[in-house]
Amino acid sequence: MEHFLCVQRNLVLFLTLFFFVSLNADSIPQFQMKDQYGQSYSDTSVKGKPVVLMGCFLRDLEICRKQGRKLYWKMQNLLWKDSTKVNFLLYLDLKESNKMVEDYIEESKHKQYESILLDRRGQLVNGLSRGEVYVRIYNKSGKLITSTYQSQIEESFIQEVYEILKKEI
Repeated sequence: MEHFLCVQRNLVLFLTLFFFVSLNADSIPQFQMKDQYGQSYSDTSVKGKPVVLMGCFLRDLEICRKQGRKLYWKMQNLLWKDSTKVNFLLYLDLKESNKMVEDYIEESKHKQYESILLDRRGQLVNGLSRGEVYVRIYNKSGKLITSTYQSQIEESFIQEVYEILKKEI
């Protein structure tokens, strides 16, 4: 009987852990980092609004910046007055950073570029793919709605993102 209770307790513990892990797999990842201007962001600071989270490896900076800008500015135009009801976050994996990259980041502070979160500790590196932008959209409570990889942001994808965000705001 004691063995049965032990097995039962272990089964309940396993199922609870499995349920908890599967719930967190579809939630916005935990992170805390700053952008190139020193502004702090975290997973808790962006909840309450839908989040468009886009990320790249350092070597894909140009793809990330170009495609990120395209999606961001198209959404600003399509959402218009509602654009402030969405968090658009672009991040860059900086674990492979070097002095030249750091100098570029320092110089760009004066150019009024869109914010880029600087992931120096690899907090958001999971899922990144070389040569592509990793795009994830989360709802107001931080639950994943969709994720995709894009090497080029097409108009059809912009429309798809717009439809998702209109439902969420």
